[in-house]
Amino acid sequence: MKLLPGLMLLLLASAAQADDGFPASCQPIGVQSDSLILKAAKPRVVLIHNISSSDLWITHPVSDPGAGAGWSSRLQAGKWSALAVDQESFELSCIESKPGHEQQVPCVGMIGVCDWPGVKIPTQLTGTFWVGEDMALTALTAHMGGRGFELPVAPDK
Repeated sequence: MKLLPGLMLLLLASAAQADDGFPASCQPIGVQSDSLILKAAKPRVVLIHNISSSDLWITHPVSDPGAGAGWSSRLQAGKWSALAVDQESFELSCIESKPGHEQQVPCVGMIGVCDWPGVKIPTQLTGTFWVGEDMALTALTAHMGGRGFELPVAPDK
């Protein structure tokens, strides 16, 4: 009988992790360094999940500030963002944000990223842009659907 409460806790922990995981068809992209380089031979959508306990700014650094502005997007702890990418090489870096202090940190261990190949991007939307930012995963997928993105249907289990 002592085994039953432990087993129930294990099942509850697994269910909680499943809610925080990537959608079934989203393929994890390993984050293994200070920054993340996304490569897109064709337009694609990636999901970014803040797995840290800190708020982050996800930034796209530019080497020549005069040639075009970089951009950044806030991603609170536990929240998700979706990025449409159509560039051959697109770099993202992470800045940890705490009250009164911001510092660049390695993205490894701070964000989880996956490529969602089954998503159909509306033809009138082109370029690299934030599809949705800083939301719970269910709110983000609803937002994407509202913008005309066709999301893959999860297979029956």
